[in-house]
Amino acid sequence: MILSLDESIQKLKTEILSQDWSLSPKKIEPLQAAFTCLKNRFKTRKNALTILTMADSVLLYAQKRQGQIPPEFIDFLKETMAHVVNMYEDTKFDPDRDAEVFKRVYGKFARLKEKVAAEKGAPAGSAGRAQTESSAETLTLSLDEVSTDLAEANAVQPPPAKNPAKAAAKVAEAKPLPLPVQPGAMIRPVTIGKLPLAIAEEHIALIKPLSAKKRKKYIKSSQIRLKELGSWFRRLSGQMKGPLSLLKSGKLKKMTLPLVIPRGLGLADIPDEEATMLVVVSSGHWHGVILCRCLEQEATPLLSLTRTKNGDIVGPARLGEDQELQLLNISQLLEREGFLFMPE
Repeated sequence: MILSLDESIQKLKTEILSQDWSLSPKKIEPLQAAFTCLKNRFKTRKNALTILTMADSVLLYAQKRQGQIPPEFIDFLKETMAHVVNMYEDTKFDPDRDAEVFKRVYGKFARLKEKVAAEKGAPAGSAGRAQTESSAETLTLSLDEVSTDLAEANAVQPPPAKNPAKAAAKVAEAKPLPLPVQPGAMIRPVTIGKLPLAIAEEHIALIKPLSAKKRKKYIKSSQIRLKELGSWFRRLSGQMKGPLSLLKSGKLKKMTLPLVIPRGLGLADIPDEEATMLVVVSSGHWHGVILCRCLEQEATPLLSLTRTKNGDIVGPARLGEDQELQLLNISQLLEREGFLFMPE
Protein backbone atom coordinates (compact mmCIF):
# COMPACT_ATOMS: atom_id res chain seq x y z
CA MET A 1 0.00 0.00 0.00
CA ILE A 2 1.29 3.47 -0.97
CA LEU A 3 -0.19 6.68 0.44
CA SER A 4 0.36 10.27 -0.63
CA LEU A 5 1.56 12.85 1.89
CA ASP A 6 -1.94 14.29 2.22
CA GLU A 7 -3.46 10.84 2.71
CA SER A 8 -0.79 9.97 5.29
CA ILE A 9 -1.46 13.04 7.43
CA GLN A 10 -5.21 12.48 7.16
CA LYS A 11 -4.75 8.85 8.22
CA LEU A 12 -2.83 9.91 11.33
CA LYS A 13 -5.47 12.51 12.22
CA THR A 14 -8.22 9.90 11.85
CA GLU A 15 -6.45 7.43 14.13
CA ILE A 16 -5.66 10.10 16.73
CA LEU A 17 -9.38 10.91 17.06
CA SER A 18 -10.63 7.33 16.73
CA GLN A 19 -12.36 5.80 19.76
CA ASP A 20 -11.31 2.32 18.63
CA TRP A 21 -8.18 1.55 20.64
CA SER A 22 -7.39 -1.76 18.96
CA LEU A 23 -4.59 -2.39 16.47
CA SER A 24 -5.91 -4.95 14.02
CA PRO A 25 -3.87 -5.94 10.91
CA LYS A 26 -6.30 -3.89 8.79
CA LYS A 27 -5.38 -0.77 10.79
CA ILE A 28 -1.66 -1.49 11.03
CA GLU A 29 -1.00 -1.75 7.28
CA PRO A 30 -2.25 1.76 6.28
CA LEU A 31 -0.49 3.28 9.30
CA GLN A 32 2.78 1.65 8.23
CA ALA A 33 2.25 3.04 4.73
CA ALA A 34 1.65 6.51 6.22
CA PHE A 35 4.82 6.26 8.32
CA THR A 36 6.84 5.21 5.25
CA CYS A 37 5.63 8.28 3.34
CA LEU A 38 6.31 10.60 6.28
CA LYS A 39 9.79 9.17 6.83
CA ASN A 40 10.56 10.29 3.28
CA ARG A 41 9.28 13.78 4.06
CA PHE A 42 11.20 14.06 7.37
CA LYS A 43 14.41 12.35 6.28
CA THR A 44 16.38 15.60 6.72
CA ARG A 45 14.98 16.18 10.25
CA LYS A 46 16.70 13.64 12.49
CA ASN A 47 14.52 14.05 15.59
CA ALA A 48 11.25 13.83 13.65
CA LEU A 49 12.54 10.81 11.73
CA THR A 50 13.52 9.02 14.95
CA ILE A 51 10.12 9.74 16.52
CA LEU A 52 8.50 8.11 13.48
CA THR A 53 10.85 5.13 13.88
CA MET A 54 9.73 4.65 17.49
CA ALA A 55 6.06 4.83 16.49
CA ASP A 56 6.68 2.37 13.67
CA SER A 57 8.34 -0.07 16.09
CA VAL A 58 5.18 -0.06 18.23
CA LEU A 59 3.22 -1.08 15.14
CA LEU A 60 5.69 -3.93 14.52
CA TYR A 61 5.40 -4.93 18.17
CA ALA A 62 1.60 -5.13 17.86
CA GLN A 63 1.90 -7.01 14.59
CA LYS A 64 4.20 -9.68 16.05
CA ARG A 65 2.29 -9.95 19.32
CA GLN A 66 -0.85 -11.02 17.39
CA GLY A 67 -3.27 -9.98 20.09
CA GLN A 68 -4.56 -7.10 22.18
CA ILE A 69 -1.73 -4.86 23.36
CA PRO A 70 -1.81 -2.85 26.62
CA PRO A 71 -3.52 0.58 26.41
CA GLU A 72 -0.31 2.46 27.23
CA PHE A 73 1.09 1.38 23.85
CA ILE A 74 -1.93 2.89 22.08
CA ASP A 75 -1.52 6.02 24.23
CA PHE A 76 2.07 6.31 23.09
CA LEU A 77 1.17 5.74 19.44
CA LYS A 78 -1.58 8.39 19.44
CA GLU A 79 0.60 10.94 21.21
CA THR A 80 3.49 10.29 18.83
CA MET A 81 1.26 10.67 15.78
CA ALA A 82 -0.05 13.98 17.17
CA HIS A 83 3.54 15.24 17.50
CA VAL A 84 4.27 14.23 13.89
CA VAL A 85 1.16 16.04 12.59
CA ASN A 86 2.15 19.17 14.53
CA MET A 87 5.71 19.01 13.14
CA TYR A 88 4.31 18.75 9.63
CA GLU A 89 1.83 21.60 10.02
CA ASP A 90 4.24 24.02 11.76
CA THR A 91 5.28 26.60 9.20
CA LYS A 92 8.64 27.28 10.86
CA PHE A 93 11.20 24.56 11.52
CA ASP A 94 12.44 24.81 15.12
CA PRO A 95 15.26 22.29 15.78
CA ASP A 96 15.28 23.03 19.54
CA ARG A 97 11.57 22.25 19.80
CA ASP A 98 12.03 19.06 17.75
CA ALA A 99 14.81 17.96 20.12
CA GLU A 100 12.67 18.65 23.20
CA VAL A 101 9.73 16.65 21.78
CA PHE A 102 12.11 13.82 20.91
CA LYS A 103 13.41 13.65 24.49
CA ARG A 104 9.88 13.43 25.92
CA VAL A 105 8.83 10.75 23.44
CA TYR A 106 12.02 8.79 24.05
CA GLY A 107 11.43 8.73 27.81
CA LYS A 108 7.99 7.19 27.34
CA PHE A 109 9.35 4.75 24.77
CA ALA A 110 12.00 3.61 27.26
CA ARG A 111 9.27 2.83 29.80
CA LEU A 112 7.46 0.71 27.23
CA LYS A 113 10.69 -1.20 26.72
CA GLU A 114 10.85 -1.92 30.45
CA LYS A 115 7.33 -3.30 30.30
CA VAL A 116 8.08 -5.70 27.44
CA ALA A 117 11.28 -6.76 29.20
CA ALA A 118 9.11 -7.79 32.15
CA GLU A 119 6.88 -9.75 29.77
CA LYS A 120 9.91 -11.69 28.54
CA GLY A 121 10.47 -12.84 32.10
CA ALA A 122 7.08 -14.62 32.20
CA PRO A 123 7.07 -18.38 33.03
CA ALA A 124 8.24 -20.64 30.20
CA GLY A 125 4.86 -22.34 29.88
CA SER A 126 2.95 -19.11 29.33
CA ALA A 127 0.74 -19.00 26.25
CA GLY A 128 2.15 -17.01 23.37
CA ARG A 129 5.66 -16.91 24.89
CA ALA A 130 7.35 -17.10 21.45
CA GLN A 131 5.31 -14.17 20.09
CA THR A 132 5.98 -12.17 23.25
CA GLU A 133 9.75 -12.65 23.02
CA SER A 134 9.76 -11.80 19.29
CA SER A 135 7.69 -8.63 19.74
CA ALA A 136 9.76 -7.58 22.75
CA GLU A 137 12.94 -7.97 20.72
CA THR A 138 11.50 -5.64 18.07
CA LEU A 139 10.96 -2.88 20.64
CA THR A 140 14.37 -3.47 22.26
CA LEU A 141 16.22 -3.15 18.96
CA SER A 142 14.36 0.08 18.17
CA LEU A 143 15.33 1.47 21.58
CA ASP A 144 19.00 0.73 20.87
CA GLU A 145 18.74 2.53 17.51
CA VAL A 146 17.51 5.78 19.07
CA SER A 147 19.83 5.82 22.11
CA THR A 148 22.55 7.58 20.13
CA ASP A 149 20.07 10.20 18.94
CA LEU A 150 19.13 11.02 22.54
CA ALA A 151 22.76 11.52 23.49
CA GLU A 152 23.26 13.85 20.52
CA ALA A 153 20.09 15.78 21.34
CA ASN A 154 21.33 16.35 24.90
CA ALA A 155 24.74 17.44 23.61
CA VAL A 156 23.38 20.22 21.40
CA GLN A 157 20.95 21.80 23.88
CA PRO A 158 21.81 25.52 24.28
CA PRO A 159 22.63 26.73 27.81
CA PRO A 160 19.78 28.56 29.61
CA ALA A 161 19.84 32.34 29.66
CA LYS A 162 21.48 33.76 32.79
CA ASN A 163 18.89 36.50 33.06
CA PRO A 164 15.56 35.47 31.43
CA ALA A 165 13.96 38.89 32.01
CA LYS A 166 16.86 40.66 30.34
CA ALA A 167 16.84 38.20 27.45
CA ALA A 168 13.10 38.75 26.93
CA ALA A 169 13.62 42.52 26.90
CA LYS A 170 16.28 42.16 24.22
CA VAL A 171 13.91 40.11 22.08
CA ALA A 172 11.19 42.74 22.47
CA GLU A 173 13.63 45.44 21.34
CA ALA A 174 14.92 43.39 18.41
CA LYS A 175 14.84 45.06 15.04
CA PRO A 176 12.47 43.77 12.33
CA LEU A 177 13.84 40.85 10.35
CA PRO A 178 15.71 41.87 7.20
CA LEU A 179 14.05 41.17 3.86
CA PRO A 180 15.31 37.97 2.16
CA VAL A 181 15.86 39.91 -1.08
CA GLN A 182 16.39 43.61 -1.66
CA PRO A 183 14.84 45.94 -4.25
CA GLY A 184 16.68 45.59 -7.53
CA ALA A 185 16.99 41.78 -7.23
CA MET A 186 15.69 39.79 -10.19
CA ILE A 187 12.38 38.01 -9.58
CA ARG A 188 10.78 35.24 -11.68
CA PRO A 189 6.96 34.90 -11.79
CA VAL A 190 5.75 31.33 -11.22
CA THR A 191 2.43 29.53 -10.84
CA ILE A 192 2.05 26.77 -8.24
CA GLY A 193 -1.35 25.10 -8.32
CA LYS A 194 -3.58 27.97 -9.37
CA LEU A 195 -1.75 30.60 -7.35
CA PRO A 196 0.54 33.12 -9.10
CA LEU A 197 3.71 33.61 -7.05
CA ALA A 198 7.32 34.72 -7.50
CA ILE A 199 10.76 33.24 -6.79
CA ALA A 200 13.99 35.21 -6.47
CA GLU A 201 16.20 34.37 -9.44
CA GLU A 202 19.20 33.79 -7.13
CA HIS A 203 17.42 30.76 -5.64
CA ILE A 204 16.73 29.03 -8.98
CA ALA A 205 19.41 26.44 -9.74
CA LEU A 206 17.79 24.55 -12.64
CA ILE A 207 14.53 24.48 -14.61
CA LYS A 208 13.32 21.38 -16.46
CA PRO A 209 10.11 20.49 -18.32
CA LEU A 210 8.13 17.74 -16.61
CA SER A 211 6.25 14.91 -18.31
CA ALA A 212 3.11 13.40 -16.76
CA LYS A 213 4.95 10.10 -16.22
CA LYS A 214 7.86 11.74 -14.40
CA ARG A 215 5.51 13.94 -12.38
CA LYS A 216 3.59 10.90 -11.12
CA LYS A 217 6.84 9.14 -10.24
CA TYR A 218 8.29 12.10 -8.33
CA ILE A 219 5.09 12.77 -6.40
CA LYS A 220 4.89 9.09 -5.43
CA SER A 221 8.48 8.96 -4.16
CA SER A 222 8.64 12.56 -2.81
CA GLN A 223 12.21 12.84 -4.14
CA ILE A 224 14.19 13.35 -7.35
CA ARG A 225 17.56 11.86 -8.24
CA LEU A 226 19.61 14.56 -9.92
CA LYS A 227 21.16 12.11 -12.39
CA GLU A 228 17.71 11.91 -14.03
CA LEU A 229 18.03 15.61 -14.91
CA GLY A 230 21.28 15.16 -16.83
CA SER A 231 21.85 15.37 -20.55
CA TRP A 232 23.90 13.48 -23.13
CA PHE A 233 25.28 16.74 -24.46
CA ARG A 234 25.84 18.85 -21.34
CA ARG A 235 27.44 18.16 -17.98
CA LEU A 236 24.95 18.28 -15.13
CA SER A 237 26.99 20.83 -13.19
CA GLY A 238 27.14 23.01 -16.32
CA GLN A 239 23.34 23.25 -16.31
CA MET A 240 23.18 24.33 -12.67
CA LYS A 241 23.39 27.81 -11.18
CA GLY A 242 24.47 28.84 -7.71
CA PRO A 243 26.15 26.47 -5.19
CA LEU A 244 25.28 23.28 -7.11
CA SER A 245 27.16 24.48 -10.18
CA LEU A 246 30.40 24.33 -8.18
CA LEU A 247 30.12 20.57 -7.57
CA LYS A 248 31.54 17.92 -9.87
CA SER A 249 29.00 16.21 -12.11
CA GLY A 250 29.85 12.82 -10.58
CA LYS A 251 28.94 14.06 -7.10
CA LEU A 252 25.78 15.77 -8.34
CA LYS A 253 24.56 12.56 -9.97
CA LYS A 254 24.75 10.78 -6.61
CA MET A 255 22.50 13.35 -4.92
CA THR A 256 18.77 12.89 -4.30
CA LEU A 257 16.75 16.00 -3.49
CA PRO A 258 13.40 16.08 -1.65
CA LEU A 259 10.24 17.36 -3.26
CA VAL A 260 9.37 20.38 -1.12
CA ILE A 261 5.88 21.84 -0.81
CA PRO A 262 5.36 25.56 -0.07
CA ARG A 263 2.63 26.47 2.44
CA GLY A 264 0.47 29.52 2.95
CA LEU A 265 -2.24 31.58 1.18
CA GLY A 266 -4.34 28.50 0.42
CA LEU A 267 -1.57 26.51 -1.26
CA ALA A 268 -2.31 22.78 -1.34
CA ASP A 269 -0.43 20.55 1.10
CA ILE A 270 0.37 18.08 -1.69
CA PRO A 271 2.48 18.59 -4.83
CA ASP A 272 0.71 20.08 -7.85
CA GLU A 273 -0.68 17.10 -9.82
CA GLU A 274 -0.92 19.22 -12.98
CA ALA A 275 2.61 20.63 -12.80
CA THR A 276 4.51 20.92 -16.09
CA MET A 277 7.80 22.30 -14.77
CA LEU A 278 10.41 21.14 -12.27
CA VAL A 279 12.50 23.76 -10.47
CA VAL A 280 15.61 22.95 -8.42
CA VAL A 281 15.94 25.64 -5.75
CA SER A 282 18.91 26.43 -3.51
CA SER A 283 19.63 28.69 -0.57
CA GLY A 284 23.20 28.43 0.66
CA HIS A 285 23.83 24.74 1.32
CA TRP A 286 20.10 23.87 1.39
CA HIS A 287 18.51 22.38 -1.74
CA GLY A 288 15.17 20.97 -2.90
CA VAL A 289 12.75 20.69 -5.82
CA ILE A 290 9.43 22.46 -6.43
CA LEU A 291 6.83 21.44 -9.04
CA CYS A 292 4.97 24.26 -10.79
CA ARG A 293 2.63 24.82 -13.72
CA CYS A 294 4.28 27.84 -15.26
CA LEU A 295 7.56 29.69 -14.90
CA GLU A 296 8.20 32.88 -16.85
CA GLN A 297 11.28 32.85 -19.08
CA GLU A 298 12.28 36.39 -18.18
CA ALA A 299 13.02 37.70 -14.68
CA THR A 300 11.87 41.16 -13.58
CA PRO A 301 13.59 43.60 -11.19
CA LEU A 302 11.98 43.89 -7.75
CA LEU A 303 10.72 47.42 -7.06
CA SER A 304 9.60 46.89 -3.45
CA LEU A 305 8.76 44.12 -0.99
CA THR A 306 6.53 44.16 2.08
CA ARG A 307 6.99 41.52 4.76
CA THR A 308 3.89 39.71 5.99
CA LYS A 309 3.54 36.40 7.84
CA ASN A 310 1.71 33.76 5.85
CA GLY A 311 3.47 30.40 5.82
CA ASP A 312 6.27 30.33 3.24
CA ILE A 313 5.13 33.62 1.68
CA VAL A 314 7.38 36.61 2.41
CA GLY A 315 4.77 39.13 1.28
CA PRO A 316 3.69 41.13 -1.77
CA ALA A 317 6.49 41.95 -4.22
CA ARG A 318 5.92 44.83 -6.62
CA LEU A 319 7.45 44.12 -10.02
CA GLY A 320 5.88 46.95 -11.98
CA GLU A 321 3.34 49.73 -11.72
CA ASP A 322 0.50 47.25 -12.20
CA GLN A 323 2.16 43.92 -11.27
CA GLU A 324 2.34 42.57 -7.73
CA LEU A 325 3.00 38.93 -6.78
CA GLN A 326 3.49 37.10 -3.50
CA LEU A 327 7.16 36.18 -3.05
CA LEU A 328 8.10 32.69 -1.83
CA ASN A 329 10.48 32.49 1.14
CA ILE A 330 12.75 29.81 -0.34
CA SER A 331 15.23 29.94 2.54
CA GLN A 332 12.54 29.16 5.14
CA LEU A 333 11.02 26.42 2.97
CA LEU A 334 14.35 24.68 2.41
CA GLU A 335 15.46 24.90 6.05
CA ARG A 336 12.26 23.06 6.97
CA GLU A 337 12.03 20.48 4.19
CA GLY A 338 15.16 20.70 2.05
CA PHE A 339 18.41 18.75 1.85
CA LEU A 340 21.49 20.14 3.60
CA PHE A 341 24.71 19.40 1.75
CA MET A 342 28.03 20.69 3.06
CA PRO A 343 30.74 20.31 0.41
CA GLU A 344 34.07 18.91 1.60
